[in-house]
Amino acid sequence: MKKILITLILILIPINSFAIEEIKLEKESLNLEYLSNVYYGKIEESKEVSPILKLFSKKGLEFKDAPIDAIKLTFLFDGQLQYNNTAHYSPYFKHDFATVEPMISFFFNDRRTEATFDINLLRDLDGYSNSFTEKISRAFISHKITDNQKIIIGQGSRLPVSYNGSRGTMEQEFILKSQLGRTFGEARSVGIRNAANYKYLDYDIGLYDSTRYMKEFGHGLDFTSYFMLKPLANREDDFKNLKIGTGHSVGDYKTSYYVYSVFMGLDYKKIHFKTEYSNADGYNGIKNSNKEADGIYTSVVYDITPKLSLLGRYDYFTADKTVSRDYCQEYTLGATYKIFKNMKFMLNFANRNYSNKPDSNMILFATRFII
Repeated sequence: MKKILITLILILIPINSFAIEEIKLEKESLNLEYLSNVYYGKIEESKEVSPILKLFSKKGLEFKDAPIDAIKLTFLFDGQLQYNNTAHYSPYFKHDFATVEPMISFFFNDRRTEATFDINLLRDLDGYSNSFTEKISRAFISHKITDNQKIIIGQGSRLPVSYNGSRGTMEQEFILKSQLGRTFGEARSVGIRNAANYKYLDYDIGLYDSTRYMKEFGHGLDFTSYFMLKPLANREDDFKNLKIGTGHSVGDYKTSYYVYSVFMGLDYKKIHFKTEYSNADGYNGIKNSNKEADGIYTSVVYDITPKLSLLGRYDYFTADKTVSRDYCQEYTLGATYKIFKNMKFMLNFANRNYSNKPDSNMILFATRFII
């Protein structure tokens, strides 16, 4: 099984991405475009689709007269190639399969209750033993209270400490998240949360154990909330996409911490603009710290075509506000090409200017897909 998985991954790494061959499965001609159609439900009602493919479709494999209404499988892949060049040091290449993540979801017959288990088999975090439980991304049960809001119990998606930090792998416009996103917001915890989506307001409010990635329990509690206003949602033009948000995270894990963020974003025709500021008096992301820190980024993405986008980001971060001139400025330029709706190639160039150590440059290439 391990050899088969490695073979499939090697087929899809960047150097071979343009040589995708069709795979035969139960007398069906299967390629990524076909899987894209399955994932987005275009052939969901076809009787000719095999049960195996229906497991990956939008609604999943459905059953009749059973407690479980449907089962759905999802597979996420993220492979990265990096070139790093730092002043006074030798440049080096790094190839990283960052994510190989299978997920299974069970939908109960009321179609309002869902149980999901999701694990990143390759998760490797500094400061963690990277045991089985720490590789778990999501393990939760959720129930829709109404069509607009639901209760989630367990470890769900990333905590909404900041907008950028809470984005999923396929949602990210850049290969790397902003410095504030990956420092404050890259966190998962077990708890109970209420998430809602309305015309003028989205919110996500939760009470969690302050442990991250199930490393250990019982060191404290965490309260994290995020509110996103859509003040112009009633307009008929593109300004209806204006979003203004704020997030707050307060808790205790060996040391107390408090993080807040403010966000503004607008999708106007082919232009996607985002900016966010975040401040921390202690923080509890992947790493826990009692330092005062803050950061801000501004990003612009321009869609040349529906498939090809150019992007740029300015990112400023102060790791310790009590230390004079302790900051990093990061400039990122790049392009994204969407082969299919659920597969994309990403190329980024990042220049980092540090206040207290040598500057560096990085070229990153990523292949990401979800089925």
